[in-house]
Amino acid sequence: MVTGSVDRQAAALGCRAHTGWAVLVVVAGGVIRPEVLLRCRAELGDPSARVKRNVYQSARGQEPATAAGLVEAAERIATEQASRAVARTVQEARDVGWIVRSCAVVVGRFPAGARLESILASHALAHAAEGRLYQRALQQAAESRGLHAVAIPKRSIWDEGEAELGVAGDELHRRIDQLRREIGPPWGEDQKLAALAAWIALARSS
Repeated sequence: MVTGSVDRQAAALGCRAHTGWAVLVVVAGGVIRPEVLLRCRAELGDPSARVKRNVYQSARGQEPATAAGLVEAAERIATEQASRAVARTVQEARDVGWIVRSCAVVVGRFPAGARLESILASHALAHAAEGRLYQRALQQAAESRGLHAVAIPKRSIWDEGEAELGVAGDELHRRIDQLRREIGPPWGEDQKLAALAAWIALARSS
C-alpha cells in the first residue's frame, strides 16, 4: 500500500501484448488518483510480413533449424519494434512534462524450460509462446531505455492492485472504469489492464 507523497513528475507505462501488437498506456500524476496521459497501439510484428506474427504456429512442421531461425528473426523484429514504440511513448510523455520511470508488462502463464520441439508440438504451447515473445520484447525494450521493468501476471493483477494500492476490489474496478468516462473510448480490457499495470508500477516506484 502506498502512503505519503509521490513525485508529481513521475509517470509509468503499462503494456498489454497480443500476437504482433500491444496496447500501451501511460499513467501519471498522484497514486491516489492517477490520470491517463497517453494510450496507443504499437505494432510489434514484421512490417514486411515476411516473418509471420504467429511465428510458432507458422514454424510448426518445419525442420528444426528452419523453425529456430524463424523464431529468432521474430524475436529480433519484435524487440526492435518494441524499442521504437517504447522510446516514442516515453518521449511523448516527456514532451508534455512527465518522466516515465517504470514499465509494467502484463504477462501470461508459460512453463519454465519448455524446449522449442515441445512448443511446436503443441498448439496451446505455441500460442502461449507467441504471447511470451511479445511480452519479453516489451520488457527488454523498457530495460534498454533505463526503465524499471516489472512483469505482472494477468491472473493476479487485480489482487496485486488491491495490495499495492490499498483499494478494495469493487472500488478498484470502478476507478479503472471511471477512466473511460474521463478520456473516452477505446477503453476495453486491454486498456484497462495496461492502465492498472501502469498504476501498480507507479505505486511501486513512489
